Amino acid sequence: MRNVLALLFVFSTAMVFGQFPVGHMSVNLKDASRTGGYAISGGIAMPGSGRDVGVEMYYPALAAGDGATPANGQFSVVVFGHGFLMTWDSYDNIYNDLAAKGYIVVLPRTEGGISPSHLDFGQDMAFAASQVLSFNTLNTPAAIASFNGKVKQKMALGGHSMGAGCSFVGAANNAQMTCLFNMAAATSNTSGVSSIASGASIHVPSLLLSGERDCVADTTVQNDHYNGLASLIKFHVILKDITHCDFGTGSNLSCTFGQGTSGCSNTISNSIAFDRYMNYLVPFLNAELKEDCLEGQRFMDSINSPSMVRVGAKINGSIACSPAATTLLEKGTSINIFPSPFNEQLSIQLNGLQPNELVEICMYDVYGKRVYKESDSATSSGALTRSLALENLAKGMYLLSIKTSSEKHAEKIVKY
Repeated sequence: MRNVLALLFVFSTAMVFGQFPVGHMSVNLKDASRTGGYAISGGIAMPGSGRDVGVEMYYPALAAGDGATPANGQFSVVVFGHGFLMTWDSYDNIYNDLAAKGYIVVLPRTEGGISPSHLDFGQDMAFAASQVLSFNTLNTPAAIASFNGKVKQKMALGGHSMGAGCSFVGAANNAQMTCLFNMAAATSNTSGVSSIASGASIHVPSLLLSGERDCVADTTVQNDHYNGLASLIKFHVILKDITHCDFGTGSNLSCTFGQGTSGCSNTISNSIAFDRYMNYLVPFLNAELKEDCLEGQRFMDSINSPSMVRVGAKINGSIACSPAATTLLEKGTSINIFPSPFNEQLSIQLNGLQPNELVEICMYDVYGKRVYKESDSATSSGALTRSLALENLAKGMYLLSIKTSSEKHAEKIVKY
């Protein structure tokens, strides 16, 4: 087992192993610039007047349950929009999984009727993201104050079907966006807006996931959205045997009824479908929102490698880190450290170690104070790969020390 010691910041046990208990809050946001909306009965009331934007929030917590205290750390915001005539809880497998992995997942409950406004829903998604990002500094209400200092200022918009299309509307010209993701995006075209045309004003890395058996928003629709994006980094993955309604729990009756003909019906279990699309979504978000270089490489390896469960892919650009210069030690151990300078994640790759050799990684500030220490063992093939979560470390210069049983390497690194 790894022995992880963080001397400037506290890692909970869940944080070390990448899984948190999931907390939940219902919050009624207020958009003073608009009217209408939907308020959640019993939801936490934010001050102000105007449009009600009721959202369900799922987040990393110290203990699972309603109103739970958020876990220690900083967590990026992921806003997920629901499909036409679908409810937020049709995606409980997605939001519970992402929250357990360290994201604050926000699900607007507006525009659930038979005649939704795509413009309003897109604006609701963007507004919800902006408001939850602001929870980082709010001191009231008390429940919201528990997020103070814990909301990382990075955000993704995404969704399924109508919500996916509307996320394009919310992402257009949105300076707070970090990345965009979508599942079976339907064309949003009410209220004089177009999800496809909105892509011309979206420049952030984007991931589109679609299904081979989708008869609601087929490959042509997805390619129109993909081609319309101005993003220099964008991907479209077409998954084998996936239908329009396989995203989420796959159990919403409105979706399955609208899905129609037998050629579009489910042929695989929901758990298999879930694994297929999350295999791409999770490393994409980890790379963009957590700045995890190794996850970016994992995503690129997945999308570039042949796959029995993918029938097509479009790839423009890369989210993998730039290759690092290799340092070769006297006894043959090679070390790659990247990116340099780094922001929140620092990746280290070692090769040529002895099988199961113990490696100690330390960091020191400019005053010589040790601020990080971690020990781990090489694999039986003599390799070791580590991704250090250093988001709570102050900006500045550090000395990174890597010590094996027979050698020691020190290198100056900078956090910006």
